[in-house]
Amino acid sequence: TAEWWDEQYKSGENGEGVPDHFIAMETAALTPGTALDLGCGAGIMALMLAAKGWRVLGLDWSAEAVRLGNSAAQSRGVTARFEVGDATRWQPRERYDLVISTYALPGGAATAAVLRTARNALAPGGTLLVLEWHRDMAAVWGFSPEELSIPEDIAAALPGLAIERCERVEVDSPFPDPQQPEQVRIQRAAIAIVRARKPAEK
Repeated sequence: TAEWWDEQYKSGENGEGVPDHFIAMETAALTPGTALDLGCGAGIMALMLAAKGWRVLGLDWSAEAVRLGNSAAQSRGVTARFEVGDATRWQPRERYDLVISTYALPGGAATAAVLRTARNALAPGGTLLVLEWHRDMAAVWGFSPEELSIPEDIAAALPGLAIERCERVEVDSPFPDPQQPEQVRIQRAAIAIVRARKPAEK
């Protein structure tokens, strides 16, 4: 719930968030314009994009995360702003050249709703990037399989977009198990990554 996440951010339990594995690389060839970060948390990805010249709006349902994001944007002097909203129901007031969602899909039917919001928020010719923990990690981390995704399901929920990348990739886990001996503590984590583009208007 939003209240639970508020407490996580207030207590510092959320730490620094998940490091960027692919957003910087996948956006390097894009001309900075307007960007939307759905489920932005405290704004790690949004602030990174803003530092590269993007004009970013971050949306999250945690008021505390939004407060932290706006404070960071102000202190860094970058063009990013953050607002509270539920990405399953939120309606964009403009269209964006880039929409991202990183490790923020809620699972089940709500995931389809967030992806619909993302699709509707894209400007013609715009790029959508979705990173999510792959369903293979459910058993490893004790989640229900319905909470996580596979890239094929994400792509299937994006009708009308051209799918440019749809694959499972592995990275070092940002959540090593402290109960494991140090020499085996760093485990691999699987990510579902989807990159899609909205056709340009003719």
